[in-house]
Amino acid sequence: MRWLVLFSLIVWTFAAFGQQLSLLERANQEVNRVVERALPAVVTVEVSHGGRLLRGSGFIIDADGLVVCAAEVVRAHPQATVYLYNGQQLAASVAGVDNITGLALLRANASSRLPALSWGDSERVLIGAAAILIGNRSGLEGSVTVGTIGGKDRVGVRRDNQRMVLLLQFNGTVGPGEQGAPLLDIQGRVIGVIVGELAPVEGVPAGGTGIVGFAIPAEIAQRVVNELRTKGRAEYAWLGIDYQGLPTGVIVRRVWPNSPAQVAGIQPGDIITQFGDKPVRTVVDLTRALYFAQPNQRVSITILREGQPITLTVTLGKQSL
Repeated sequence: MRWLVLFSLIVWTFAAFGQQLSLLERANQEVNRVVERALPAVVTVEVSHGGRLLRGSGFIIDADGLVVCAAEVVRAHPQATVYLYNGQQLAASVAGVDNITGLALLRANASSRLPALSWGDSERVLIGAAAILIGNRSGLEGSVTVGTIGGKDRVGVRRDNQRMVLLLQFNGTVGPGEQGAPLLDIQGRVIGVIVGELAPVEGVPAGGTGIVGFAIPAEIAQRVVNELRTKGRAEYAWLGIDYQGLPTGVIVRRVWPNSPAQVAGIQPGDIITQFGDKPVRTVVDLTRALYFAQPNQRVSITILREGQPITLTVTLGKQSL
């Protein structure tokens, strides 16, 4: 009887191990399928700057040659060169640059229709879901990194203009040259665009180096790209304050002169607790509310001043960088 039990355990162990291998094989096949389909639409972007070459990653979003890339690569350059995965070289013009999210849009001169990626839904992506990064890492084109979505609604600060940005956290390595690369879900859709170096992100200890491994969510990137395509610039609602998180809300640290906040009567030291019909408990809450508000929109903002709640009506301004 003991031998029968032992034999059964051995059979079960091998069956379980075989099933695990099968799951891993299927996962590998899914990743390989995504990579094979996406690679032709992932590009390298290059410009000449002061006698040296700047290179970053990008991806095609339209068969006629629209390419999303990083603003830091093409900023102040009207022209760029786009290298396709098959080695083909295309001249491209800069259609628009957004220095708030750090995204840019190029128009590549293509003689035939190009392979393109489609946008996914970054709002619905699950924390812990597999994510695939394809970019130009340190000059190695078509580099693939598989990781997971480590968090949503992270907040980072751009080093160049101190603007707060909403981010997806990618738990996978990101190397030089991969700014502007697409972050894909397991269906091969773009759920984020990798950004360059940021100042410390909320919840991440400050260190001597910049923070990498974050992406602009597709829900924001898609809107920015559409505005760059149609207007050559992206426009945002502007309140005109610098702010910081507190356990009780978000405290106003600075009010910009002649800003909508100053006109409405918001003062340094006020604690914002509500924006429109949305409660404000964290920096993320206020940053998200501002990203999805519209320029010239009238909105009620509730603050605490010396412990007393006050509701003010603010007409938001417009900002484009």
